[in-house]
Amino acid sequence: MVGAMAIEDRDLDKLCFLARLALNDADREPLKADLAQMLNFVARLNDADVSGCTPMAHPHDSDLRRRVDEVGSGDRCDELTALAPAASAGLFLVPKVIE
Repeated sequence: MVGAMAIEDRDLDKLCFLARLALNDADREPLKADLAQMLNFVARLNDADVSGCTPMAHPHDSDLRRRVDEVGSGDRCDELTALAPAASAGLFLVPKVIE
């Protein structure tokens, strides 16, 4: 495992600048400790055994589980349009938004 990561003040200042954060002096040391802890956790990933894992170029390379395509409860158009504030000929009527 990689040794403990230390966060320098200049690195913290740059992160705060990029994130547009104003950091007071009382919060600097706790934040540096939290960031170091997160970086150490991520560094532990280098120790993970990935010898049997095939790299993926994209998460969509895997096949999706598909459900059986079955007919459900059928035509419920009248039942659903009855719930709408306004409907006509099986269509929901909405107010005009673009003039």
